[in-house]
Amino acid sequence: MTEAPRRKTHLRGIEGMRAAAAGTIVLVHVWAFSSPSGVVMGSGDWRGDAISVLSVGVTLFFTLSGFLLYRPFVASIARAVPHMPISTYLRNRFLRIAPAYWVILLLAALVLGTVGVRNAGALETGRLTDPSVLAQAALLVYDYRPSQLLIGIGPAWSLAVEVVFYLALPVMVLAVAAIARRFELRRDRVLVLLAPPLLLLLIGLSGKAVAGIALPADPTAGYDANWHSVVERSFWAQADLFSFGMAVAVLFVEVEDGRVSLPERWRWIAAGLALAIFIPCAWTMHRGEQSYLLQNTGQALAISLVFAALVLPAEPGAGKERVVGWLEAPFLVAFGIASYSVFLWHVPVIEWLSAHDLMLEGWGGLLVDAAIVALVVGALSALTYRFVERPALSYKRSTQDPRTVGGRSLVAAPRQAPAGQPDTA
Repeated sequence: MTEAPRRKTHLRGIEGMRAAAAGTIVLVHVWAFSSPSGVVMGSGDWRGDAISVLSVGVTLFFTLSGFLLYRPFVASIARAVPHMPISTYLRNRFLRIAPAYWVILLLAALVLGTVGVRNAGALETGRLTDPSVLAQAALLVYDYRPSQLLIGIGPAWSLAVEVVFYLALPVMVLAVAAIARRFELRRDRVLVLLAPPLLLLLIGLSGKAVAGIALPADPTAGYDANWHSVVERSFWAQADLFSFGMAVAVLFVEVEDGRVSLPERWRWIAAGLALAIFIPCAWTMHRGEQSYLLQNTGQALAISLVFAALVLPAEPGAGKERVVGWLEAPFLVAFGIASYSVFLWHVPVIEWLSAHDLMLEGWGGLLVDAAIVALVVGALSALTYRFVERPALSYKRSTQDPRTVGGRSLVAAPRQAPAGQPDTA
């Protein structure tokens, strides 16, 4: 028999995690790009390595995407209920990403003149006025050849990786749903659901191997106009960073439905294991975040363990509730809601402030620079969220009841068990 879909519940702490991810990325880029002299402080010692570790905010974004986007499909396939038409899924992804990105890209490229442009292979900052190149930036297809790598809004290379994940996910889900329909037992369908995260893990590891072995370069060299950087900045080498969030999505649904019981104090065990993995990975990376280094995969695993400890619907613990309470602070929630605009605005703003001699030198200046960037980016992000993101998101369609939405269902119910035979593992 099929199982009734559970009511969608708000996951506390998610917006706070988005805020943390965006905030760490902003801090790294203030440190890297705001110095008037162009000298990156501490870049040759442990201080630079420590600040660079904050780039794992990108990995946290990938983890969130893997979890949040895969979870509804996992629930539908595991519970044998239809869910979300393809048209609804694609429409919602487009409305979430494209309007704000296009508006901010055009303003940064044509008004501020603070986007990346390639001049004889060298990456410079300026206006992007060539219609064909601007179109490549708008469609997020520029990172597939060295001559245009990282043009436009620099951090949007990770957005291009996200878009490939958005497009690959329904293909994987359709394949998994077709296989899962052959199984009567939920246990078997759940095992099938682990195939997509395993596939992305293998894809990401293979991409890292190609970038590190077939196209060798220094771990910090993945931003140059060469094929090593093209591979390293691609979904091919970053796919593994989504896989652990997807695996947490499978575990989440099983715990939510009472089919998996976690041991006592498992959250502390997960947190301890995460630290045991994260610290040596971070210590040995030496500014190699988002490169071909396997330490990036280790960091993604560690982040996903902490993430699981915070979101899985098991018995709450005092430590979890305290951390989630911090993440639910009104300021962090507001920051998290506008974090996409923050992510898109901050580097163009840093470049504009630097070009107009409004940034300071030294470690003390870095603190002032961070405060200035926070104020300007915060104001611009509030405007684009209010007048671009929120109106666009109002056109999103519900994904909870497919009977009210037209289009082909992305997940179909599996073959029914014979009458009188319960659908149990």
